[in-house]
Amino acid sequence: MRKAVLLLLSSITAKQHNASAFVALSPGATRPGSHSMSALPTTAQVSTDDFMKQLGHASQIIPVLHPEDGSSPSGEQSAALLEVLQKQFAHSDGIRGFFAVYLTSPESLTMEEVPSVLVEAVRGADTKVMVPLACMNVIMPTAMTSIHQDPELKECASKTADNGLKILRLLKGESDVVSNCKAIYQVASDKVEGGDDLIEYWNKFFINYKYGPEQKADISRVIQEFC
Repeated sequence: MRKAVLLLLSSITAKQHNASAFVALSPGATRPGSHSMSALPTTAQVSTDDFMKQLGHASQIIPVLHPEDGSSPSGEQSAALLEVLQKQFAHSDGIRGFFAVYLTSPESLTMEEVPSVLVEAVRGADTKVMVPLACMNVIMPTAMTSIHQDPELKECASKTADNGLKILRLLKGESDVVSNCKAIYQVASDKVEGGDDLIEYWNKFFINYKYGPEQKADISRVIQEFC
């Protein structure tokens, strides 16, 4: 049995924006529930439920987003999925909860392209909310690739970081992506001079997670393409 992937438990306990999507998940874990649209959470649930409940909602959404037979969702399914995802991505708990499950799910780990309905939902979200979390979903597993000593955990962290990059690339060129990634790059490269609010934000983030030279070097390498 593969070991559980422990990327970070801090997403459950850290304060609001200082938390990424990641929680402890097994990459081979199965999720209960039907693959029909009746299994989808309601828009009211994804709009208001807290982070922990959003994890369960994500587990209901993913089988519809990625049918077992490898097909794409039908037009009716895509419309229902989009409506749910738009509401879920309207707040940080929803974004964090969805990607905590999605980025380490078997379906996403084997995908070559992001499903079109997910692309539309990500691009339609408020970038002020989505972008910082999408950045964290790249830099945190990237850092874990050098923090982990176990080869299997290193590999899974690397795959999760690659998945995070696929999502962040959907927003590449957006002003919020450029500004956040420039701040991250400066902090990771120890080139902080003075500092605006974003630099202060990311500097505190790096200090909080005690990233050392190796983690900073890896982060600056992957984030540079977005600057």
